[in-house]
Amino acid sequence: MDSEYIKKSHSRSLKESREKYLHDKLVYIKDPLPEDVDIDYVLRYIEKRLPAHLTHLIDAVYVGAFPFLKEKDINAIYMDNAIYVANDQSNEEDMIDDIIHETAHSVEEFAGEELYFDGEVEREFLGKRKRLCSLLTAEGFKIPSESCLELEYDENFDQFLYQSVGYEALTNISMGLFYSPYAATSLREYFANGFEHYFLGDKEYLKNISPLLYNKITNIANY
Repeated sequence: MDSEYIKKSHSRSLKESREKYLHDKLVYIKDPLPEDVDIDYVLRYIEKRLPAHLTHLIDAVYVGAFPFLKEKDINAIYMDNAIYVANDQSNEEDMIDDIIHETAHSVEEFAGEELYFDGEVEREFLGKRKRLCSLLTAEGFKIPSESCLELEYDENFDQFLYQSVGYEALTNISMGLFYSPYAATSLREYFANGFEHYFLGDKEYLKNISPLLYNKITNIANY
């Protein structure tokens, strides 16, 4: 009886601990998650799919109600070698997506040369952006000047896509060009979106629509 109690008590203590680990990286739960979001499940799920070497620039993951996330109206961000994730997650899947996506931005820091040195991914991205702009023009939308040729994030173009075009219409128009509409907002998000779906989504679909990006991610994953 005592042995069983100790085991249960230890298990409960681990579950309630604010300190967790993703591979060997500290995950600190600053503020509580919703009851239906199991952080242990989230971390184990990611560990099974994401190679440990892809997290080597990440010192820690912090989960909490961070004002800078609310100010930017985002759920997660990678900065200063750490991932900050909002604790008010809708479900476990969203939290998994957030962590994988922000890991992609850390990967870009150490693998940027491998990704971009030959210009292939940029050309693939810009070709898709130009095609998207042509499709949007054909639908009667007036696109902000020069936006179709931009590699960097442009807030005006982002607002145009999500407010003027709308998510539902954009999803339909961009189908077969981008894995999901957010990938169209910049080269960095094109990579991060592809990275996220490489490990969590339909690899074959990603390979079919973005073969150059797919090959780059495969090379990085197999370092």
